[in-house]
Amino acid sequence: MIGPRREKLAAALKETQADHALLTSLASLRYFTGYSAGIETGPSPFSPLMGALLWIAGEQPRLFLADMESSESVVPGLEVTTFEGYTVEKPLAAAKDLSAKLLTRLEKLPASRIGIESEDLSAGIFERLRSACPQAAFHDITSSLERLRLVKDDEEIALLREALGLCDLGQELTKKLARRGMTEVELFAEVRKGMEIRAGGRLPLLADLVSGPRTAEIGGPPSSRVIQEGDLIISDLVPRHQGYWGDTCNTCVVGEPTAEQRKIFDGIAAALAEGIDKVHPGMRACDLDADLRKRVLRLGGGYPHHSGHGLGVTWHEEPRIVPYNPLALQPGMVIALEPGIYFKDRFGLRLEHAILVTEKGAEILSKFKHTL
Repeated sequence: MIGPRREKLAAALKETQADHALLTSLASLRYFTGYSAGIETGPSPFSPLMGALLWIAGEQPRLFLADMESSESVVPGLEVTTFEGYTVEKPLAAAKDLSAKLLTRLEKLPASRIGIESEDLSAGIFERLRSACPQAAFHDITSSLERLRLVKDDEEIALLREALGLCDLGQELTKKLARRGMTEVELFAEVRKGMEIRAGGRLPLLADLVSGPRTAEIGGPPSSRVIQEGDLIISDLVPRHQGYWGDTCNTCVVGEPTAEQRKIFDGIAAALAEGIDKVHPGMRACDLDADLRKRVLRLGGGYPHHSGHGLGVTWHEEPRIVPYNPLALQPGMVIALEPGIYFKDRFGLRLEHAILVTEKGAEILSKFKHTL
């Protein structure tokens, strides 16, 4: 499926009046080449970039990877060149080496417009390229690339289903294993262990896992706080599987829920179900947010975050379900909807499902059942 994506890139470059492209975000590298960085989040300390995709019109695309990175997942037929990462013999020189290898091709170009992802291209490399290529005009095409990835193809949807299957397991384990006397981080460790065993290897995993009064703070990493009887636990799990991210959230209770906890849980569950029922092609993201927000705020408390976001090669992307966004939903978009409510210094509660926008409405991709 990489071929059609490159055709979409060619069309996007034409639309932005770019002749060529230099793509450096992990999202673009995964989307156009199959490469998936072996890290959780953030750059390597050994290199300002994990890699770069150089797209010269009329030529085979070239992928430049740091020499400590594996090219195993890169699609066949793509030319891969390595640049110097970390060595013990001399100081780090990745930026200098990558710049030099890019310039062997860029310096030979005639007057051209080159599309870049400005927030994902290090200033050091950019300045080297701009100084050595006065005939080249660099301009940012990040927003065009984000729009290009809005609608998922069949391969992406299959990978997202697998990532969300890991979320399903994680939510089941959280509810099954949570008990009074264990710490949040102990619970998270057990949940992560189960998910990694299912995945068959290391699993990059972001998470909010908070209990008791910490749930009023919306989220946060698991801590040494000891879980008590009657505590609510917010478990928001975001694993990366073969370069694609899942994201779901459940709120459960240790022991028997109070009448208030049950009432709020049922209210948020109803809001989420109504939101999913309202999803259809053409609905604006801001209108979906408004519907969810109105329904949640009837319950009291606060609702300070977004109502959802897209999923794909990043864990938070368009369409963002927020008040300011007029973007219309399209078939093939995958979004996570996550209404939540929070009572200052007391407790909070959030539920989340990932859905596929279809011609007829929405298909729920995450299969676990929200239970308190």
